[in-house]
Amino acid sequence: DIETARAVAENLAKDAAARAATLAADNALAPDDCARSTNRFVQSCIDAATEKARLENESKNAAEKAAIIAADSKLSLDDCARSTNRYVQRCIDIATEKARNENEAISTIQRISEIKVLQKLADDKYSLNKCDLPSNKQSQICLDAALEKNAVKNANSSAIKSLRESQSQLSKPILDQNGEVLLPVLLISKSLSAKDISTLLSAAVIDSEDKKSLTQYSQKLNSIKSSTTAKSFKLPLSTSLDETFSSTTPAVCRIESGQVKTLKAGSCVLSIKFSTESGFEVESTKKITVKR
Repeated sequence: DIETARAVAENLAKDAAARAATLAADNALAPDDCARSTNRFVQSCIDAATEKARLENESKNAAEKAAIIAADSKLSLDDCARSTNRYVQRCIDIATEKARNENEAISTIQRISEIKVLQKLADDKYSLNKCDLPSNKQSQICLDAALEKNAVKNANSSAIKSLRESQSQLSKPILDQNGEVLLPVLLISKSLSAKDISTLLSAAVIDSEDKKSLTQYSQKLNSIKSSTTAKSFKLPLSTSLDETFSSTTPAVCRIESGQVKTLKAGSCVLSIKFSTESGFEVESTKKITVKR
């Protein structure tokens, strides 16, 4: 067939051109030059290639060793980050404890996610049965619903306390199995700060505009003082994020028209949720001591 014959002819022509190019390149080199195609398997050329690779590896290893020594010299002798302390029992114990804390924090985050689902189910049951009405509060179904709500609330408080304890032992953001930062571990477990979120976002896989917005807003949130004697104060609002503020301590403070109204002395705890246009969400809390 004509097409097959044409394809065969084209392949033969390509092979001939490649051979001609190789021959031309070889002719430009000395007969004993190892770059010649005919010298590829000559023992002296094999030896030369092997020696070249050995020297390159030696040079690479020397450079890596020098970099390690330079890094070590900047650290104290007992610092576990020093390469020489890698197998010191004290450092092994520290690394083991850190891994345990990280695993515990990851497990707790998963548990908190599960608790949120249970919380919604409990709230829906309470709401559907109109258990907030005085006439229904003593019915068995509402008593059960109230018990469920309290049980889930206590489980959530316990999980968050456990997460805070785990996080307090960590100095760096935790990564998941894909190497991405587990944001909830840091953001739920401690007060949001510009330093924390900047460190976190520098390693996270997030759009650069989102990183910029989140970092700027974290600085705004930090402007909220940790104690106040004022009867009210404005909440810092973002120009590029959707945010929601709520009070988890309504007896001490409440949110009204973008302001925090303080009602009496005590701990005012604000729940803060904000998200970017791309859907990246962050949750945090802010504790404020109200003085009278």
